[in-house]
Amino acid sequence: QIHRELKSQSIIAASLRIASTPDGNFIIHFSPPMMLSPPYYLLLALLLSLCNDIASAFCPSNDVMSSSRPRFSPLSMAASNDISSKIRYLGSGDEAIIRPGVVLVAPAHEYDHFLMKSAVFVYAIGLDENEDMVIRGVIIDHPTAFTISEMSPNVMGSLSDNLMFRGGRSGADSAMLLHSAGGDDGHVKGTGEMIGSSGIYEGGVVSAMEAADAGLANPDQFKFFFNYMQFRENELDDMFKGVVDDDGKLDEWVSLEVPPEYVLDSDVERGEMWSKLRNTIREIRQG
Repeated sequence: QIHRELKSQSIIAASLRIASTPDGNFIIHFSPPMMLSPPYYLLLALLLSLCNDIASAFCPSNDVMSSSRPRFSPLSMAASNDISSKIRYLGSGDEAIIRPGVVLVAPAHEYDHFLMKSAVFVYAIGLDENEDMVIRGVIIDHPTAFTISEMSPNVMGSLSDNLMFRGGRSGADSAMLLHSAGGDDGHVKGTGEMIGSSGIYEGGVVSAMEAADAGLANPDQFKFFFNYMQFRENELDDMFKGVVDDDGKLDEWVSLEVPPEYVLDSDVERGEMWSKLRNTIREIRQG
């Protein structure tokens, strides 16, 4: 089921986003590309790895760590409930639908260093230079302690205080921008097509800064990621097999369509969106 969805729905549109580099690797283009200023990205990787180990060791899965850092996208309870009602369940395990624009929610038994207690937004699916299917996504609830301007001085103005999120383990020293201000009616140009039906676009950093500074777009609509997660089909097969938990229930990865506010929310701690979506999945299954 996973393979059929990937091949029939996603590869044609998304593979155009993947291109080979001169050294034989491949990247997904975003415009313009942002490079983290060396040696900052090396320091960032080291600190993030250390912080992740500490957080994983001391924070229970349902606990949310408090923080004194600025909050960027507060939602009222009424607004949050209205948004959560727009979540669409797309299956779990072998029956899960995987395509650009969905969010993959990890099961409780996932113990991968990056994927544990994670929600992953899939932003591209396509073929690499070896004609192998690859799926790329970013972890949406793994904030770092750094703003984008601290890691990339080229980002200035209203967006400079937006937090950088760690999208995953792959990607070397690159960063990417996701936002909801693109499209024909949006104020950010040069972003290409919407990612699936998510209401989210990639790239257009210069136009994004201009739109935010002019008050045409809210900084809450923009989210920066350092690195990404990458999967091959056989890796997804292993991930989505599921495990029977202590209560005798099958715990599997789940695919959801969620409102763009969930993906772009910067008011989250590590694993917070994962916990929220897990609760929503539980309610859907019980309802």
